[in-house]
Amino acid sequence: MFDTFLRQIHQFTYTLLAFPRASRFIRTYRLWAGMKEYKWVYRFVLLVAALAGLYLIAEFLNYTETHAEATITQSVFSADGFITQVGFETYESMTDGALKWVILILLEVVIYHFMRQSLKIVANKDVENAHKFKPFADAQARMIAVSFMAYGLEIALTEVFAGVVFGIFGAIRFLEPAFVLLVQCSLLGFAIVDNYNEQYGLKVGQSLRYTRMGYIGVCLGVGFPLYFILKIPFVGTVVGPIVASVVVAIVMYELSDLATVGYVPSEKEQAKIDKKAARKAKKLARSKA
Repeated sequence: MFDTFLRQIHQFTYTLLAFPRASRFIRTYRLWAGMKEYKWVYRFVLLVAALAGLYLIAEFLNYTETHAEATITQSVFSADGFITQVGFETYESMTDGALKWVILILLEVVIYHFMRQSLKIVANKDVENAHKFKPFADAQARMIAVSFMAYGLEIALTEVFAGVVFGIFGAIRFLEPAFVLLVQCSLLGFAIVDNYNEQYGLKVGQSLRYTRMGYIGVCLGVGFPLYFILKIPFVGTVVGPIVASVVVAIVMYELSDLATVGYVPSEKEQAKIDKKAARKAKKLARSKA
C-alpha cells in the first residue's frame, strides 16, 4: 500500500513538472494549426453565444424586478449591481460550481483537437479523420456524460459525504476545505484523462476503473493546476483546458501502457465479454443450421 502511495506521489509531481514541457510542446509543434478545419464549430459557438445572451437578458430582467426602486446606473454598476453580482457568481462557479463542467463541455472541441494532435506526435497515432463531425460528436457526447457523472460525484462527496463525516467528527472539520479541493481537482483531472483513455477505445466505466486503479496521481497533478488556472478571468478558461490536454497526452503516454499493451479487462469484464461472444457464436450457428 505504501508503494502505491509513493507511486501516486511520483505521478503527481511528474505531471506538475510536465506543464512547462507542454507549453513548449504547443509552441514548437504549433498544435493550434488545423483548428480552421472544424468549420461546423463556428456555428456551434454562435449558438452558445446566443444562448448566453438570452441567459444574461433573463438574469437582468429578473434583477431589475427585484431592484425596481434603483436607477439604471445603480442597478448596473453599483457595488451590488447586476454586473458585479453576475461577475462574482460566475467567478465562484468557475471552480466551485457547475460552470467548470459547462466550460469543459463547451471547450471539448479544443481539448479534442489538442489531445489528438499531441498523440499524433508523441505516439504516431492516426488522426486523419479527427476533424470530421462524427468522431467529434461522439467525443462531445462522452464529455457531457463524464461531466454530469463528475458533477454528481462532486456533490455527493463534497456536500453529502463531507457534511456527514465532518459533522460527526467535528475535531477534524478543519480538513474539510482540503478534502473538497482534493475531490474537485481529481474529478477535473479525470475529465481530461478520460479524453486520453477514449483515444484507445475505453468506455467510460473502463476509463474510470483504469484511472482509479493506477493513475489518481496524474488526475490530481493535472486537476490541481487546472483548478486555479480556470480562476483566471477569460484567458484561464481557454488556456487551462488546452495545456491540460497536452500534459495528459504526454504524461499518460509516458507512464501508462495503453498505447503499447492496451486495456486489460478485469475478470468480471472478461467473463461478460466471453458470455457475449458465446451468445453471438450460438446465434450464428443457428442461422447457418
